[in-house]
Amino acid sequence: MAMIPKEKVEEVKDRTSIVSVISEYVPLKQRGRNFVGLCPFHSEKTPSFSVSEEKKIYYCFGCNATGNVIGFVMEKDGLDFPEAVRMLAKRSGVVITEEKVGVKKEGDAISNALKAAEEYFVKSLALGVGAQAREYLKRRGFGGDVIAGFRLGFAPDAWEGLTGSLKSLNIPLEAAEKAGLVIKKERGHYDRFRGRLIFPITDLRGRTIGFGGRVIGPGEPKYLNSPETAFFKKGETLYGFFQAKQAIMKEGYAIVVEGYFDALAMHKSGFKNTVATMGTALTAGHLRSLKGYATSVYTLFDSDAAGVNAAIRSLGLFLDEGFFCRAITLDSGKDPDEFLGVKGADGMKRAIAEAEPLMEFFLKRAMKGVGIKTPEGKAKYLDAVMPYLAKVKNVAERGHYAAFAASILAIPPALIYDELGRNAGSGGMPAARRVAVNHAQSHLEETVILRVILKHPEYFDERVEAAFEAFNDPGLKEAGAAAAGFLKDGGAINVSALLDGLIDPAVKARIAALILKDPDGFLEDPKRMLEDSLKRVLNRGKLKEHTEARIKRLEFAGRGDVADAVYPKDRFKKRAT
Repeated sequence: MAMIPKEKVEEVKDRTSIVSVISEYVPLKQRGRNFVGLCPFHSEKTPSFSVSEEKKIYYCFGCNATGNVIGFVMEKDGLDFPEAVRMLAKRSGVVITEEKVGVKKEGDAISNALKAAEEYFVKSLALGVGAQAREYLKRRGFGGDVIAGFRLGFAPDAWEGLTGSLKSLNIPLEAAEKAGLVIKKERGHYDRFRGRLIFPITDLRGRTIGFGGRVIGPGEPKYLNSPETAFFKKGETLYGFFQAKQAIMKEGYAIVVEGYFDALAMHKSGFKNTVATMGTALTAGHLRSLKGYATSVYTLFDSDAAGVNAAIRSLGLFLDEGFFCRAITLDSGKDPDEFLGVKGADGMKRAIAEAEPLMEFFLKRAMKGVGIKTPEGKAKYLDAVMPYLAKVKNVAERGHYAAFAASILAIPPALIYDELGRNAGSGGMPAARRVAVNHAQSHLEETVILRVILKHPEYFDERVEAAFEAFNDPGLKEAGAAAAGFLKDGGAINVSALLDGLIDPAVKARIAALILKDPDGFLEDPKRMLEDSLKRVLNRGKLKEHTEARIKRLEFAGRGDVADAVYPKDRFKKRAT
């Protein structure tokens, strides 16, 4: 396969609005010259993710994630570099001509197989063979809008229905096998999904990556999902996310249910910010996919014991990810679909409005079976809840829940605060950020020089180049050399290309932070700041002439003890040189 020319890659970056692209994944608000939002790469409640349209880069001040628009879509959509470039090129109207030889890439073949399978299933539902499935949907209250909006389909009860269709389209069955559509046997392949209502599963861009199937009539298992593939990972994928993402951004929260029909019922009733897990427990991967769109999550699991336990098991995940969660409890019907059939949309609205924080939901239910009125029961209860209380990152929330637990135990809140204090770690700023802050402070003058030149390249001269070479900080030195390379050639600094040229991801993150953090307020008098910092760096390690002369006179007079007392540091430097 031919390489994409470097100039085409640069053209794609130049012609693509990084703010527009990232806004499709993360709600952004303008703040000064940059745009900010919640980081899509780690959980947070206060926006620390910054995007610069001018510099064509993004940076997170919380987790140090950084890069350009190509790297962003590679990370979020699971694309390789050529795929990301081609996708963005198509979006921005850049024409990339490549000579391709041989067969298409395996990924393309798998994607084609998935698309063809979806068309086959959708068509089958609409034909006579899908009459039973259509009647089943009708009995459950789902009409044309839901069927079309979620591209529902039907897999006929035939061993080689889809297999034959794929053959007629010249789609390799090996690709269909890797997509989880067919199963290989000794004499050929047969369909994985047979006699089932089909739920296409899509990624955030609406591309089909797998399928779920519910048996129509008797048969086991009742639900069957595509196997894990390079395209489809159940622990990271939420059903209906593509259809729900705009509503989630509008409402500010997502409702998570446990199955396909629960999600469909919620959407049909107007709760379009609903997504569903697919036969798996809620995972950290699910929460990380939501965090760029929602500031909180409402769990809506079945009202039986299993559903309650599933909600409680997810508490640790929410605390680890720093994600606020409320638990919706239903007082009628086992699941959301049944509840809506009994209480309707108004009943669901009331249930959502009355949802309590998941931590309180847990703290109440942790009382059961421990004999909370006895000393032994109180100790058992405290042992059970303390690990969760300690995980609450926000100090105000932690104090609220500590007081809540104390009221359950009928003990002074101070006792729980003391216990939390004994179990608390260093807290506050993460270790990585503490190191970064200390590192930046120890090389402040080097940081100032680099920031001034990145902002005001017209100040670059031989002294600045010499200072770059004299930097002690390896990361700043590498970035300074890269900046000098642009400016010595008579060109302007291409920030995106500069970052791409840095090898160490940690260095790349630090330089992105320098570029995006308070670019105007920090440089109140850039020329003076540059001059002062240049003097410190270029004179670093050199004794001032008058100081050196005084030390020599004292030593000549036999008064080395006085020299040590008055100029200890300078005298040490002199001896070292």
